[in-house]
Formats: sequence, structure tokens, C-alpha cells
Amino acid sequence: MSSQALTLRHGDQERRANFAVIDGTVLPEPESFLNQTELAAFSALRFPLKRQGFLLGRLAAKRALGALLAEPDLRSIDIRSGVFGQPLVRHPGAGGIEVTLSHSHGLAVALAYPGEMPMGVDLETVSAVAAGTLLAELQLSAAEKAWLAAGKVDEASACGVLWTAREALAKSMKIGLNCPLGVLSLDHIESAGAAAWDCRYANFPQSRCLAQAIDARVLSIAIPAETELSPWPRLR
Repeated sequence: MSSQALTLRHGDQERRANFAVIDGTVLPEPESFLNQTELAAFSALRFPLKRQGFLLGRLAAKRALGALLAEPDLRSIDIRSGVFGQPLVRHPGAGGIEVTLSHSHGLAVALAYPGEMPMGVDLETVSAVAAGTLLAELQLSAAEKAWLAAGKVDEASACGVLWTAREALAKSMKIGLNCPLGVLSLDHIESAGAAAWDCRYANFPQSRCLAQAIDARVLSIAIPAETELSPWPRLR
């Protein structure tokens, strides 16, 4: 488990955020971080993967929020689900603080951030087997096709970047993937170092995406286009 303090700068505004990573290999007892409402929701889940995902996501979100709010009792942070599945934060000290989260194959991430700077995070495990199928579903833009054709990134990682970029933007707007995927496509993908990219969206110029490929996983964060985030969150 790890937590990382971040700084957001937008014009003359400077705000704090926090990024948490949870490895699901060893999880604490649910009663140590879930409140009674959340425990009831957890108990109602039947399938093991759903149960693990619930615990991973809640713990990551609460770790990020707890660090940002200086709240040691994670049970006092209540996280509900909105109509599109977006997490809703309830805590006396939260004010406008929000959280975005994602989990994939036993790893969860969450980002707690000020609501006036909409953000979204998505984490996926790279799969060469699924890449071809997913690429067919993404409704690629011309810029994305050119990036893929350049061959500087393996197809599986590239597919992960393009998918997570869309998911992250949808989460930042709190709509989920309830629109044609091509609407969320990228029109500019610029290298930002080894296995990292700073991207712009074709239809949403007010947002950008910071993407990175790490150890067979891809992490993308959608943030306001004119906002600087430092340091970039890391999985390790």
C-alpha cells in the first residue's frame, strides 16, 4: 500500500491531491475500513471478483481521501455510488473534495482531488490477446491510427493507453462509457518520457490525459488541460 501527495496548479491556484495504490495480495479486515452501510453492500455481493473489486476500490479511495483530509478513521469516510456508478464522498471535512478510482487484476488506484478541477483515473492490465478486439471497438481517430502505425509502442500497450484515456475522461465527466467511444478519442499523443504520454482529446479540448505504461499495466489520468500535476502518480 502506498500514498502519494500531489500538487495541482491551475493559473494562480495551487491545490493538493493524493494518489493511493493498493495491492490486493493482503487486505485488512473489511470491518477496519468499511462502515455499516458499506459492509451491508459488500455482504450483498455474491461473486468473488466483485467482492474483491469492491474492497480494493473502497480501500484505495479511502486511503487517498484519508491522507488528503487528514482523517485516520477510514470508517468515517462514506463512499456511495451515483447513478452512473461514480463514487460520491460523504465526510464532514470533505467540502468539495471528490475521488476517482479504478482496479484491475488485484491492484487498485484512487485519486482524491478538489472538485473544481475535474479528474478521472483508469487502470488496465495489458493484454496482447485482447488488443485486437479492443482496437476494433475504440473507433480510432486519424491521430490515433497514425500513432499506432508509427510502431513506437507495442500494440497491447498502445491499446491500453487508448482505452484508459477514454475511461479516464468519462470518469472525469461522471458519465461512464455511455457514449460512442470515438467521441472520447485523442487527437494528439506526445511522448513525455519512457513509456509515458501527454495526450489531448479531439472533442474535449478542455481536458488532457497523462498516460503511462508500467509493468504490464497502463495508468491514465484525465485532468483539465491547463492544469499541471506534479509529480505524476506512480504505481510503484
